[in-house]
Amino acid sequence: MWNRFADRVLTIQNQKRSSLALWLAPRLQKLPLPMQRYDDPFLPYGKAIIEATHDLVCAYVFDLAAYLALGAAGAVALERSIAFVGEDAVTILHGPFASTDYVELTYETAFNVDAVTLVKGTAVEPYTARPTRGAFVMRYDEPQESGFDQGEAGVYWTGAGLFDWYADSQRVWRLRLTDGALNESLGDDFAEKVRAACEKARDADTTAA
Repeated sequence: MWNRFADRVLTIQNQKRSSLALWLAPRLQKLPLPMQRYDDPFLPYGKAIIEATHDLVCAYVFDLAAYLALGAAGAVALERSIAFVGEDAVTILHGPFASTDYVELTYETAFNVDAVTLVKGTAVEPYTARPTRGAFVMRYDEPQESGFDQGEAGVYWTGAGLFDWYADSQRVWRLRLTDGALNESLGDDFAEKVRAACEKARDADTTAA
């Protein structure tokens, strides 16, 4: 069992020799045809993607707004998809959240995610009170390799699609966001296409462990 969120991510990166974070933001009108036969398609869709990529991906980033577009069914699919990830990858819930009002969403009684995205750094402390949990403060400028520190949180550089973690003002690890070409195929091979896209992204990533 890991004692700290940052250590867990670094361990997973080294084990998988990957720095990929896969973005999951399903939309009904863009789901593959095999998934559209389900009454509640987001869960089987998410499980298929996770099964196809779990050995390549260090983190799954779940877009809260996309899941809540289905209302209660979307919330259930989100909770169960997060649980399906297991221990060999971290889960990040992208709100993004602007206050401390949503801290309990990370608890075991709710979505039980490992980390969240935050609009500003003033809300960090309650989200990182437990060392096994993390938070990423959103930034809109250019990523910095060093000379930067966000305290107990990481940084989500939105324009570059990067999740960085710093210690003593030095970057210690990076997660590189990809959508895995999720809309490349609408057929039965959609999961295989996503896996192939993730493999290509991993192999092209020079920051991988």
